[in-house]
Amino acid sequence: MRKPENGADQTRIHKALLYINDIDLFLDEADTAIEVLMAVFPGADTDLKDEIIFLLGSLDQPEIGMWLYTILADPDQAPPTRRNAALQLSLTAATLESTDELRARLLADMDHPDAVRRHLAVLAMGWEGNQCSANDISRLTNDADGLVRQAAAAALAHITQNPLHPNVKEDASGKSG
Repeated sequence: MRKPENGADQTRIHKALLYINDIDLFLDEADTAIEVLMAVFPGADTDLKDEIIFLLGSLDQPEIGMWLYTILADPDQAPPTRRNAALQLSLTAATLESTDELRARLLADMDHPDAVRRHLAVLAMGWEGNQCSANDISRLTNDADGLVRQAAAAALAHITQNPLHPNVKEDASGKSG
């Protein structure tokens, strides 16, 4: 079990670590746990941030999806933290009933002048069953940045897999999204 470090709000950090280390406690106190983990996140070290991202990202809640998006879009976050948020978002989004707002923001970011932002957006767009974004993602296979091209190819490969999640729906044309 990780121990709280000196400084910051020891009580909240201690509670956050309890939630991270005890999934049953986390689930029993989900509303409080989410609030505590989000409050601790800004001042947490990189390892704790990653644990919070992965734990909260396991929830199929639209507000968590948008929270992950704000992390990936925040240039003040460490690059690994932003990448982990994007990767977790690609998993979380596949379980959400509606991804319209999230998809719109990520599509806009795929045209961002910053290659890192484009890279993270395309990583996040690669959720299973997101075939409606395939054309938008495929155009980034010709991006000037190699990491963006690589992420686009990986996202395309991932979204064409058979959906594992029951929330993946087909639109009127028969495409999943």
